[in-house]
Amino acid sequence: MIILVSSVEDFFPDQVKSPSITEQMEFFQIILLSIIQGLTEFLPISSSGHLILAPVIFNFDDQGLALDAILHLGTLLAIIVFFRKELTNLTKGLFDRQGSPETHHLAWCIILASFPAGLIGLFGGEWIETNLRSPTFVGYNLLFWSFVFLIADRSGLKSSDTTDVELNRLSLRQILFIGCAQAIALLPGTSRSGITIAAGLLTNLSHTSATRFSFLLGTPIIFAAGMHKLRQFILHPAPEQTYSNLHLAIGMGISFLVGLLAIQILLRIVARVGLLPFILYRVILACGILLYY
Repeated sequence: MIILVSSVEDFFPDQVKSPSITEQMEFFQIILLSIIQGLTEFLPISSSGHLILAPVIFNFDDQGLALDAILHLGTLLAIIVFFRKELTNLTKGLFDRQGSPETHHLAWCIILASFPAGLIGLFGGEWIETNLRSPTFVGYNLLFWSFVFLIADRSGLKSSDTTDVELNRLSLRQILFIGCAQAIALLPGTSRSGITIAAGLLTNLSHTSATRFSFLLGTPIIFAAGMHKLRQFILHPAPEQTYSNLHLAIGMGISFLVGLLAIQILLRIVARVGLLPFILYRVILACGILLYY
């Protein structure tokens, strides 16, 4: 390998980057994208929007399916670790109605609410990826949904904060409304967590209840997205992919740790002041994008 690189540099001294510089750029890209994924997967500011903007701003090459899959699995692991008790009980309660009717009910609520996003992702995901991944679309979507989130945030202030009672009494209307809202989050710039929290608030859930249900609801979707990208990579591996196993392990570890932090941040901020800090950030980011592009 050393002989080959040396020979190439002899013939094309101005067009071949130093391996150390290339490796540093790859680590910088992985670290940055991992932090972005870990934060924005859970904070209501749109992970897809930020992952579209980052390569444009920093002039990155496409990160590839392998890294996409690993980063999604890192954030999935963050949800599983943080909500391990709830998810364990929900898994047991899914088929055990007699043991805990409330847990059984909530488990099936999550399953039913996941269907709309699953169907849209299955039949329309590729079209969205191909046609709507532009900074301008992200900017307009960030701005539009920010106003929707503001309306929901204001209406949710009147709700009581009895999380367990509210989630155990979710109605079919609430489930379908939140599930359909999650499907809209496939549009870049929307935010899955933001729109599901907003939908919960608009159906009279408290801020805490809406946020916790959003996290629990995100588990099957994030798992499905990660598995889909991993399957695509296995079936159509990119020969030009330069990330090593070490790169991928670092990316997964960072997205996991940052994801854990983001979950705690969101739960605390939403419980105290609602969605307003994130709405302001979205509006500022959207205006910057639209002014620039």
